[in-house]
Amino acid sequence: MQIEFPDIRTIRQEMGLSQRELAQFLGVSPRTVQSCEQGWRSLGVALEKHLLLLLIIYRRGATLQQHPCWETLACADDARAQCLTYKTRQGHLCWFLTGNQCRCRQFSDWNEKKLFCLQCPVLEQLLAK
Repeated sequence: MQIEFPDIRTIRQEMGLSQRELAQFLGVSPRTVQSCEQGWRSLGVALEKHLLLLLIIYRRGATLQQHPCWETLACADDARAQCLTYKTRQGHLCWFLTGNQCRCRQFSDWNEKKLFCLQCPVLEQLLAK
């Protein structure tokens, strides 16, 4: 099952933040948040990843360490040995830390990897309400 990437307005409203407050968390201007919400401007890769991380932290908080992706995905030992997520024991950040690769697969860019991640049970667990 593929999950959907929530839009910036949905995330902001779920977190109970004003545009100004979200802008402060993201390190951007309130005008940027407003423009993204209105569809006048795209988020960009860095801002999109930052926003997703804020949402996961908001939803999962202290339980993040309970998501070792290498176990959920049953990664082979040789794949684990090459994986930054495994080496740093940050299984909840697999979508974030591994650049444009996952499970020894190289993606051309974040958009391609994001489509792969949106089908992943690890990210699905992290984004579950």
